[in-house]
Amino acid sequence: MGLLIATSKGISWFRKGHPWIFRNDLAKIQDAAPGSIVSLEDKNGKFLAQGFYSEHSKIAFRLVSRNQEPIRYNFWKDRVERAFRYRQAVVERTNAYRLIYGESDGIPSLIIDRYADNFVLQTLSQATENLLDMFVKTLLELFRPLSIILRNDLSVRELEGLPQEKKMIMGKCPLKVQVFEGKIQYRVDLWIGQKTGAYLDQRENRSLSARFLRGRVLDAFCYHGLFALHAAGKATQVIGVDSSQEAIEQASENALLNGLANVEFRKENVFDFLKAEVDSGQNYDGIILDPPAFAKSKENISAAARGYKELNLRAIRLLNPGGILITSSCSYNLSETKFWEVLKECAKDSGTMLRIIERRGQSADHPILLSFPESYYLKCLFLEKFH
Repeated sequence: MGLLIATSKGISWFRKGHPWIFRNDLAKIQDAAPGSIVSLEDKNGKFLAQGFYSEHSKIAFRLVSRNQEPIRYNFWKDRVERAFRYRQAVVERTNAYRLIYGESDGIPSLIIDRYADNFVLQTLSQATENLLDMFVKTLLELFRPLSIILRNDLSVRELEGLPQEKKMIMGKCPLKVQVFEGKIQYRVDLWIGQKTGAYLDQRENRSLSARFLRGRVLDAFCYHGLFALHAAGKATQVIGVDSSQEAIEQASENALLNGLANVEFRKENVFDFLKAEVDSGQNYDGIILDPPAFAKSKENISAAARGYKELNLRAIRLLNPGGILITSSCSYNLSETKFWEVLKECAKDSGTMLRIIERRGQSADHPILLSFPESYYLKCLFLEKFH
């Protein structure tokens, strides 16, 4: 087994609970094969942990276990079983959810999403790439899936020296998989859909939104229209807007699937659409803003904040008094504190008061580790335009 010796700085960082050691916090790398499991020690030879080693990434070590124990097939099978038991406890009224969320489930850099009996995997490091066959075997043994798809079409893999790719591992890729979320049904393309097919991290927020949204509702950046479908139950009219023609077509198909006649979807640039609605004096009783991540890196934070402010300020101006704004940021690099500051500026500039109804994050199948801030990325606020 390979060996990594951490610097004093690296050990201090690690003992605070963070599951990563960066390359510049290593004093020595000995006999560590790319993507292998290695031991982590201090300079005096004291064992600290076992984990994944990467030769390319700045993240040289990812924690697997703080114990000196065999890490073989049964170890990983137990981790998957524990993750599944957790989902059985926290996931309700759906058959589409995240089964494995990397470090938060003790399997660093592995993503597994489940859509009914179809599983989509992403291996985001050299180590999980090497262990792919073993994880597939575990899924076959525990779940007997209809299909397993590898969606490694992510640029982050380049940091590990890995190529982007997509392939069928077993079974036949369904053209579209039909799943349910509370009272709604929707179809997902697991081969070309965003992320692994759908945005599962907003599931609980979508379900909750149906409690608050009434009257005329706008779902901006609607993608496949799932917020809109939930809102349609009690709203009089729902308009969904997205710049993707594929997304609009799938959203319209999902509306038909649920027999909803009070929902329409439009292919528009959301920024331009909101500006035109403000200029023409339109009003809404509820608006959902669920944009893509604007801050892909720390260097993008200022530009991202401006983008979030422009969107939210226009949305607030479109809301009737007492209207509901459900606004999100999935940018990890934009902190919750900064997001709140942007929204406070929007309230001030629009001359209104915003009252918090719900302060929320990602769904419980995307669990957050207190010692791993990188696991917390989705911020979502339910706000009322007080006056």
